[in-house]
Order: sequence, then structure tokens, then C-alpha cells
Amino acid sequence: MAELVQRSKFTDSGFAWIVTVASFLALYALAANIFSLGVLLPDLLEHFQVPQGMLGMLGSTKMFICDVTCGTLIGPLVRKVGCRPLAMVGLALSAVGYLSAAFANNYYSFLIMFSILPGLGQAGIVIPCNVIVHQYHRKRRALASGLSTVGMSLASFSFPVIMRLTIQSFGWRASLVLTAAIHVQMVAAAMMFMPNPDLRVKLTPRHPDKTGTMDDALETDKKEVNAQEADESNEPSKKCNVDFSIFRNPAFLLYLFGTPLALCGASVFIGFALQRAVYQGIEPVHASFVLSSFGIGSFFGRITSGFIANLRCTRIDLQAAGCLFAAGVTSGVSALAGSSLILHSIFTGCFGFLNGAQHSLHSTILVQIVGIDELARALGFVQMAKCVLAAVALPVAGLLFDVTQSYTLTFLVTGAALVVSSALYLCSGIANRRRVRNMLNAME
Repeated sequence: MAELVQRSKFTDSGFAWIVTVASFLALYALAANIFSLGVLLPDLLEHFQVPQGMLGMLGSTKMFICDVTCGTLIGPLVRKVGCRPLAMVGLALSAVGYLSAAFANNYYSFLIMFSILPGLGQAGIVIPCNVIVHQYHRKRRALASGLSTVGMSLASFSFPVIMRLTIQSFGWRASLVLTAAIHVQMVAAAMMFMPNPDLRVKLTPRHPDKTGTMDDALETDKKEVNAQEADESNEPSKKCNVDFSIFRNPAFLLYLFGTPLALCGASVFIGFALQRAVYQGIEPVHASFVLSSFGIGSFFGRITSGFIANLRCTRIDLQAAGCLFAAGVTSGVSALAGSSLILHSIFTGCFGFLNGAQHSLHSTILVQIVGIDELARALGFVQMAKCVLAAVALPVAGLLFDVTQSYTLTFLVTGAALVVSSALYLCSGIANRRRVRNMLNAME
């Protein structure tokens, strides 16, 4: 078998980094979408007078809608209509939802406007922002992916403070209008998600380098070739948009089970970190800096992880698994923070660093496992698998508090889920390396 080499003009060019910046900006809006509930939680508790379990439904419903839509609709549509229209529609739909939620007067109408509409919009943002960066980058794919996701980190330490100050000055409804305005402005960034013309150029073959490491560009190309060949061999059976051929890859199956635990564990930590600080006696304005510390840690974690993952000697599967394990331990130990704002900020900042470091590798690991052509569909399946846990994660976390009147058990369970996820990531990496070895042996 010959390896495919692409003669490119736009890939790894200056315009590729402009697209990365556009993805950075769109992901800022996505993070604002995600973190808004954590900032609003104390005010929503006071306004709607409902248990925390019901408020947890706001976040779980949004994640559930996003994940189901990613798997059933957005993943297949990326290959048909491209990343740009999906991202633009997703940002606009989120803006409409937040603007409408600002005028909601009861919990159930707020649930529709705050969770369902932005959940659909979030689905249109998350996959295109990841796919477009990988389409334009080849040599520094891990670094570009990490830098684009820094937009989420920037939002996580700047947006909570801005939103909390807006709530103090104008009320929580005005903060929703602010969130809607951010989404509208980022539509301009999504307009840069043009298809990479290089992907339409015919590829020329060359022989593979069998001595390369798993994370170098040549090794990644081998996996892409493998994924493309799987597509061709199954072409007669493709009579619908949903193709389950990638489920024959054991590395993908292990990753598919591990990622929902990682993503939902992080969502629970982020969703309740601020409220835990308030419950333990910290002023809401000061507690907003807890989420800011998460964002600062995530900012540096994503950048550091991107540079490390771009080294030829790095195994990014081990890198991600190690970060997840350490994040799980940090979540459990954070129960010792008590009423100290400094300890809350330190634990949350460490968790943000580790979570950001592993999350920035998410799509890059998937490219290694399934190839660039299957990335959108694989991301859709991963998001869809996450919806099973997303439907219950935040409500169960809130229920654990309602039963115990303490956040200790909530964060201990979150830490355990992250440790299990790290083990699955490790097994996925082992399975993928074995698959690559078998493929190289077949080439001889």
C-alpha cells in the first residue's frame, strides 16, 4: 500500500492560521454558551424558587439536545454542506434563544429558550469549529487544534466576571442579552470557515515511513489512508447518511466510552464549582473568580498541551490519559477547600489546566484513530454517546447535594468518573497502536 501525500497551497499556510483564529472566536461564544448556567445559578435559584436538581435540568437538556443533534444531523451535514453554514446558523440560533430567555417569566418557558434553542445552536458550532482546523492543518495539527480551543479558556476566565458584573449592575436578564450579542458578533468569524480547496486536489502516492512515531505527520497519514480505504470498501452499502463501519475499530469504541465520562465530569465540576463556593460562605462576586481561575488554568493548559503534543516524541494518548487521571484526583481533593477562596481558586485552576490540556487533544486523537475524512462523523457519534450521560449527569449531581446537603459526594463521584475515563483512553491508545502495527505489517 502506498501513502498519500497532498500537494497543498492552503494547508499549513497563513490563511490556515486565519481560519484557526476564526475558530478561536467561535469557540469563545461556545464557551459562553456552556458557562452561562454556572454564573446564573444563584440568581435562577432565587428567582424561580425550584430545587437545584431542576436547575440542573437546564444544563442537561442543553447538552442532551446538542449531543443528539451532533450525532444525527450535524456530523453527516458537515460533509454535505460544509462547516461555514452550519456554524453561522448555530451561532444565530443560540443568539435567538438567549435573547428570548431574557423575557421568560416561568421555569418551563425559560427551559425552552435557555436550553433547547442554544442546545441546537451549540451543536452547529462544536463540530465545524473542530473539523475546519484539522482540514487546514497537517504539520502542526495538534498545536493548531490546541490554540483554537484556547478561545474556550479565554471565555471561561473572562466571561463569568463580565456576566457577574452585568448581573450586579443590570440584572440577570441583561446578562442573557449580553450573551446573545456575543453570539451574533461571532457569526462574522464563522464566515471564514470556507472549504479547503486543497482537499479537492488529487493526491499522489509515496511509500510510508515505517519507523515514524504514532504522532508524527506520516503516521497520521497512514491512519487517514486506512479510513479512506474502509470508506471505499463499504461504498456499495452506503445507502443512507448513517454509516456504522467505524464501530469495527476497537480503539474508537474504547474512546467512545471514555470521552462521555470525561466531558460530563468536566461539565459537573464547572457547573457546580461556583455554587459550591457560594454555599460554603464565599460572596458571589468573589466566587466568580473561581470560574475565572478555571479559565486561566485551561488557557495555559491548552497552549502547553498543544506544544507538547506537536513534538515527535510525544504519545498524545498517554498525555490525555495522564491529564484525565490527575484531573480526577484534583476533583476529589477539592472537597477540602472549605470556605477559603484561595483554595477554591487553586483547585479549580489546577482542574482547569488538566482539563484544558486533555480537551485540546480530543479531535487530534480522533484523527489518529479514524482519519480526517471521518472526523466529523466520529465527533458526531462521540457527542451522541455523551448525551446518554448528559441527560442525567447534572440532575444527579444536584440530587446528591439535595440528599446530603453537601457537595463532597458530588465532586468525589466526578473524580471517579474522570479516573475511569483515563483508563479507557489508555486502552484506546494501546488498541490503536496495535492496529497501526498490523497495518504496517500488511504493507510488507
